[in-house]
Amino acid sequence: MLPPRGSSGVARLRARWWLRRRALASKPRRVSSPLRVPHLCRSGRLLLDEAASRYVARVHRLEAGARLELFDPEAALRCAAVVSGIERRGVWVDAEPPQPVAPSALRRVTLLQSLGKGDKLDEVVRDATALGVSAMVTVASERSVVRLDEEGGERRRARWRRIAVETARQCGRGELPVLEGPLDFGSALRRSEGLTLMLAPEAPCSLREALERAERTQPLGLLIGPEGGWSERELAAASAAGVQGVRLGQWVLRTELAATAVLAAVLALSE
Repeated sequence: MLPPRGSSGVARLRARWWLRRRALASKPRRVSSPLRVPHLCRSGRLLLDEAASRYVARVHRLEAGARLELFDPEAALRCAAVVSGIERRGVWVDAEPPQPVAPSALRRVTLLQSLGKGDKLDEVVRDATALGVSAMVTVASERSVVRLDEEGGERRRARWRRIAVETARQCGRGELPVLEGPLDFGSALRRSEGLTLMLAPEAPCSLREALERAERTQPLGLLIGPEGGWSERELAAASAAGVQGVRLGQWVLRTELAATAVLAAVLALSE
């Protein structure tokens, strides 16, 4: 409420600002395109789950009649929907029949990413999802600083999946990359399909040259090392498995930056 007469001008301005903010907060947000909401897709009248209902009704303040798009990243489906009602228990929508989503990339790319410290792999998952990677396998290399047991690995994968879903919602992607690991070096190599490339600053062949020699639709594996680099035993195993070393520029990149840079380069050179 407004302050009484005789109060300072600052107090009056502050009260007006508060009333204006409250009025704006009560108005539904305008969106230029249908809001994308991660949810199971099926036709008919649906009650959105708690998280999706909160996102639609509280975060974006949509009202009855608003259009949105449901997408199921696990099943790679999407469907158009209209908000039909908002109740205390959730948001009701009328959904059209689900449609399959188009593939996110021309070629299947598997990222073999070494474990990193802190939240570095959170960044990698976020960027890899937006750049269309098909699968991401975390590698417990000999020089990886971080070590995860089975329980720790399960918690990390659950976190990475949430990050991938949120990224897919933001960037418009309809499906999620497969998230695996941590695996030992040999097991991770066996997850790669087609041509497998390993970033190495001293390699005689560049990433561009390697991709120009390959078919545009050939599956690709990209091996990114840890902060301390690959061990001699891992380099020997990679060579024996037919992995090709490639360079990307002349500088040594951080492990999380290397992943983003090489995926962006592959996307650009594969179009």
